Amino acid sequence: MRHHPSVALWTPRRCTSTWVLLGLVLYAWPSLSLAVTPTTELANNHRALLPVVVGTKASAATKAAAAELAHCLGRMSGAEFTIETGDGNRGLVVGCPSDFAKLPISVQFGGGPFDREEYVLRSHPQGLCLLGATDLAVSHAIWDLLHRLGYRQFFPGETWEVIPNVSHLKIAVDDRQSPSFYARRIWYNWGLWGYNDEPYRQWCQRNRAVKGFDLNSGHSYESIIAANQSEFDKHAEYFALVGDQRKSRGGDLKFCISNSGLRKLVVAHAVRFFQNNPGADSISMDPSDGGGWCECESCARMGTVSDRVVTLANDVAQAINGVGLGAKYVGIYAYNQHSAPPGVRVHANVIPSATTAFIRGGYTFDQIVEGWQAKGATLGVYDYLSVVAWDWNLPRGGAASRPSYVAEFLPRIHGQGIRFYDAESGDCWGPCGLGYYIASRVLWDIREAQRLDALVDDFLDKAFGSAHEPMREFYRLITEDTQRRSPSDLVGRMYRQLDAARRATAEAKILERINHLILYTRHAELYYAYANRSGSVEDVARHAYRIRKTMMVHSYGLWCRLISQQAALTADHPLKSEQPLGPEEIAGILSEGIAKNQPVDSGFAGVEFSKKLVPAAQRLQLAKVPLGTFPAEPQDHQQYWVWVPEGLGALDLKIKVQKVWVNRMPKISLYSPLEVTLKAVASDESYKPDGKEYQVRLKTPYAGLHRVETLDGGDFTRIEWPAGMPVTIESGIDTPDVTSHFRGSWTMYFYVPKGTKVVGGWASRVANWAPRISGKLLDAEGREVLDFGKLEEGWFKVPVPPGQDGRLWKFENSQGQRLLMTVPPYVARSADELLLPQEVVEAEAKR
Repeated sequence: MRHHPSVALWTPRRCTSTWVLLGLVLYAWPSLSLAVTPTTELANNHRALLPVVVGTKASAATKAAAAELAHCLGRMSGAEFTIETGDGNRGLVVGCPSDFAKLPISVQFGGGPFDREEYVLRSHPQGLCLLGATDLAVSHAIWDLLHRLGYRQFFPGETWEVIPNVSHLKIAVDDRQSPSFYARRIWYNWGLWGYNDEPYRQWCQRNRAVKGFDLNSGHSYESIIAANQSEFDKHAEYFALVGDQRKSRGGDLKFCISNSGLRKLVVAHAVRFFQNNPGADSISMDPSDGGGWCECESCARMGTVSDRVVTLANDVAQAINGVGLGAKYVGIYAYNQHSAPPGVRVHANVIPSATTAFIRGGYTFDQIVEGWQAKGATLGVYDYLSVVAWDWNLPRGGAASRPSYVAEFLPRIHGQGIRFYDAESGDCWGPCGLGYYIASRVLWDIREAQRLDALVDDFLDKAFGSAHEPMREFYRLITEDTQRRSPSDLVGRMYRQLDAARRATAEAKILERINHLILYTRHAELYYAYANRSGSVEDVARHAYRIRKTMMVHSYGLWCRLISQQAALTADHPLKSEQPLGPEEIAGILSEGIAKNQPVDSGFAGVEFSKKLVPAAQRLQLAKVPLGTFPAEPQDHQQYWVWVPEGLGALDLKIKVQKVWVNRMPKISLYSPLEVTLKAVASDESYKPDGKEYQVRLKTPYAGLHRVETLDGGDFTRIEWPAGMPVTIESGIDTPDVTSHFRGSWTMYFYVPKGTKVVGGWASRVANWAPRISGKLLDAEGREVLDFGKLEEGWFKVPVPPGQDGRLWKFENSQGQRLLMTVPPYVARSADELLLPQEVVEAEAKR
């Protein structure tokens, strides 16, 4: 058994021996008895051999769980299982040990908050015991038994429920279970949309993906203010001093935590909460989102923002554990401006959850974990498995769309002593469903991560039967394929695998699942078209709404982000159609998708690179090169990556917009990956499309990597950047709006990492009306290695001679776009202006 670092709050327990139907699996734990486990016969030849038994003191929840068990066993075996009240001596005994007077086994469970999900499955000559510490544990025991018998609820909804047809049901089992993580929540950002409430609840229940311990860590300051509004109205000094004002209205309100009266009020609020809700496990003391922290001298003397947050949380934890209601806990995040480890000790009953994004102060995630633990904290993790505004529900977009990441990350944080897991996600079971399912298995039992391949095989075999092989390739494409592909290449391959799967089966339920994934693939096709300006946002929204009940994409989140939340909540919105997609329409989508999206063999394997960019010239000792030129006619929607030095605080730009169409007034926006709202940190619309030069200042509270985005409605926006500032254009196979940038002639450099064998990519005109591709590709010595003027549009590849790797290559006097696939897809006018993926710079610098 693998031993993990101990945590003060609990001791995980495992001791299992299990034989289900066909085989005996023995886990070699020290306490394992080698006695043969009796086999219990449940049903045979469509006849139930045992009743389902509940105790006289069974709760309503236990009775409902027993009814669900009887129903599912009946659907599996064709037998009718009755439900009886008994003493526990015989039958399929369901409940807590205290419900029964004559159990054939002795079972005891702990009474602490981290014992409440523990249960026992044990077969014996007179039946089978499904006994749990609580009603929740009893529910877990039932769904665990059904899983062992072959039942699956892979994704929410009846379509993804797998009910095996087993006329002879039997099991030998002796297993005591408790979860590896004591809070396990995979929830939807933007929330539910009515139709998916119950399917989501059922999926969580049937896969034990719930919070056995309810750790509340959400942003809380504003709710505390609302609950105590009259007191806050009397005491403006309780609010943070920002500039020369105490901000008491609006969003992101903060406290003056150095104020003793404020702390007493918050403590009283928390005590009152537990007195009114004695069954609650925790209360959140996490700050409101965003900035606006108090700037008064007293708060400054308290230390960092993290020190202030912890000080208030500590006061609350001390108070709520002194009122005689048992152990109570305080939840907070280690996030944004309070992500840095504090300088003060953390109370034993304060549980911070380290976020996997929006980490400030230059720390890595592991440094955050280690730093907080050094101050006595027992940690949880707040993860981002899917955020619609980040991944748009596309293949390989969100973290959950990569099951191998899930199977690697969860054991890693478990090994760091983390036992609480909360994941922001989406109702996007097309790209993320397999990852969510894997997460549910691993969160309950960390050892399941070692069985990733077996879990995937089980999913493919049970969900797709004779179509499992083409579906294996489909899921490889959308979850694990690292080959960089054009959108049409990827979508074309997805459609073809789904077509092969349809031809491989005649089972109605399997065909329905495949049809759902055809509709998901259509979403990807439409969104890629919209992102590349060959489709419309209306097409994406219209399709997302029509397929919402398949739960393949997070329709509500997509509508909120792409259209508006108000539109999403408008029942008679013109883009909403209640007409379902029938078999003929789905077949048409498939055949048309195959025809329009042709896979192309590039002749080389693409390489995946991150967008975590850093300056490269100094660390890689890149040679000085003649200054290149940006594209002469950048138009419509342009994006640049820039690096803002520490302390600069603003970008001072000179902007000139040449009038062409004037379809809209121009706008420039500045984004930082550290901005938790995902909104621009600065925008400007003061300049005009009149050919005149304007001075524009974009302020930012952050240093490091930023993204500049311009919109001009078809005019030409030219920017003069601050001297010495790194400015890079992304030019990859899946870069949105890349055609907008590469209009007009341009000359820029890119980096060829050491060990690269081929420079490969895609070359094409930016539009049908644009000049044909032209220009030269020069190696690091300035030698011409390819003349694009002699090529047709399409894939290009050039071998990298010895000594030409680890250096800059050049696109010279180019027309059209160059989408790089085997090297980092970033181009700049010079070595000093080039930003490269952090992992490339670190690896190359070591060499």
